[in-house]
Amino acid sequence: MTANTERLGSFDVPHEARGWHTALYYFAEHMRSLSHGCVNHKILYSYIGMNGHYINHDNPTIRKRTAAVLSRLMHSRRYAEDFRISFEADPDVFDKGALLLCAALCDKSGCDPAETVQYFRTDLWRDVEQGLRNEREDGRAELNLDRATNEMRLMLGWSEIQPVEASREVLSVLVSTYFYLMTFGCVNERLVRLLVDATPDEAPAPAKHPPARLREECACLIRYDEKATAVVSWWTVEATHPLAIGRYSDSDVIEPNPYVSRSHCRISFQNGAWLLTDEGSTHGTCVLRAGQVAFDTARDGRGPFQLALNDRIVLAKTSFYWFGAFVEKDRPARC
Repeated sequence: MTANTERLGSFDVPHEARGWHTALYYFAEHMRSLSHGCVNHKILYSYIGMNGHYINHDNPTIRKRTAAVLSRLMHSRRYAEDFRISFEADPDVFDKGALLLCAALCDKSGCDPAETVQYFRTDLWRDVEQGLRNEREDGRAELNLDRATNEMRLMLGWSEIQPVEASREVLSVLVSTYFYLMTFGCVNERLVRLLVDATPDEAPAPAKHPPARLREECACLIRYDEKATAVVSWWTVEATHPLAIGRYSDSDVIEPNPYVSRSHCRISFQNGAWLLTDEGSTHGTCVLRAGQVAFDTARDGRGPFQLALNDRIVLAKTSFYWFGAFVEKDRPARC
């Protein structure tokens, strides 16, 4: 690796509370080191539309005060609220900020795009993941660390198999993904559309890719709204680990819908088949296949029922899921 992307030392400060080291703190310190100071935390904030008009204010007192405020935010999980406000005002703000950061790293600081992508996949992710853990321990209750890790693992796996000549574009996607992850604790649904054979809103139309077949090692479960127009969240389902869905906090998929039972159902892999089993739910589970009811606990009992690609799973008649496969050519080597 070039000097710009060699492994950096720890940014932790001894005796500081762990919650002080947020995901944004680690991210900003890595960017400052990679860019040789070109991208400090003030500049990083300005990239996504926050307080940009104060960054280079003529009054040095205002510049100093702004730096102090942004430094405190960077070290506090409150930064996510700032980022969220910026995103709600302009949904493209993370993509725009990613282009600015890529230009600063690759054009101004001389970082090699391919090596920087590798750095984002390894050293940077290790510290940002730790920062998210710190925030969770410090009280950021909405963070689902398992989901964040799962989705970023897929994102980074996708970046690994892209052609070298596309490294600059891949780096931009990664930067935008990190911004979104640090803000919302999950990955933008754009990743789903990169990796998954089809999503619910695409079902009526021909698939973009040749039909995928379900693989033994993993499948994809997508939570979508009732009209199938938006992806709410998504998970990988691994053959080695049954996926539990319910309101219990230790479920793999925590479903807040009060009509869904605390331990509603689970998806598992047995003898070469993916199976759905109702766990004794109060309001039932059904599976729709090609618009027809293929399984209904009120009619067929608890199962297990063998799932097929593009099945729609409906819990308590009010929560909707899509069971699918990853696109063969885009899918990472490991789930």
